[in-house]
Amino acid sequence: MNSILRSWVIVALFTAFLFAGLQSQAQNKSYPFKPGEKLTYNMKFGWFNIGEAVLWLDPEFHYPNKKPHYKIQFTVTTASWFKVFSKLSFCMESLIEVNDLKPLRSDRDMEGRNKIDIRHDYFTYADSISIKAYIEDLDEWRYHRFPQGNVPIRDALSTYMWLRSRDRSQFSDEIEMRTFFTNDLYEFVMLPGKKTTHRYEDRKVGALEFGLVFPEGEFFDEGKTGLVILSDDRNRYPLRMEIDMTVGSFVFELDKVEYID
Repeated sequence: MNSILRSWVIVALFTAFLFAGLQSQAQNKSYPFKPGEKLTYNMKFGWFNIGEAVLWLDPEFHYPNKKPHYKIQFTVTTASWFKVFSKLSFCMESLIEVNDLKPLRSDRDMEGRNKIDIRHDYFTYADSISIKAYIEDLDEWRYHRFPQGNVPIRDALSTYMWLRSRDRSQFSDEIEMRTFFTNDLYEFVMLPGKKTTHRYEDRKVGALEFGLVFPEGEFFDEGKTGLVILSDDRNRYPLRMEIDMTVGSFVFELDKVEYID
């Protein structure tokens, strides 16, 4: 996988971050998101608009093991002119348990220039966390096991939903995260939020700004390497995210919020 395509994978991961009976049990959770929510982002590389990203929460709950689960989808589509440099079609989907926001299954379908990457990750929990991954384009199974530890392991989309579910008072300290993605465990830190304002829909809104620190390596330099701005209200919309990588800076700016029944 070439470096620009691998960078796309990492960006998709953390954009991820910065979303009667069992049915009513699921609906009574006091999360800032709800089924049917669709967030559309303009995507930039440096100063250039290069495409669109969409986070969509299925209006229906799913019950794969008789427990309510969210189904959330994240898609990235690059603009036609940018495909001259780097074609990318990316779709990631997760089933996430409502009560604790733990992932049950994560599916990914990514197509780049001369590269297809399709995989399915299955999560199980006991005294450790086991992840069974099927890489479809290689027709290969891979197995991973991690101790539970003090910091839960999540997939990319449940990381996003868990962070967004937190109350403002829970953002006063550094938050350590462990996210499993592409057969690897990415550990990063979200720095305490500070009050700010952000322009959205031609008006200024109250917001909270957080720094992100990823481990130094092939994709990230030492020091603060990202920024997330959340709306400072009950919705806690991710208004803007910036990821500074060794290949350049990626920016996601919230363009539109919709609710689909």
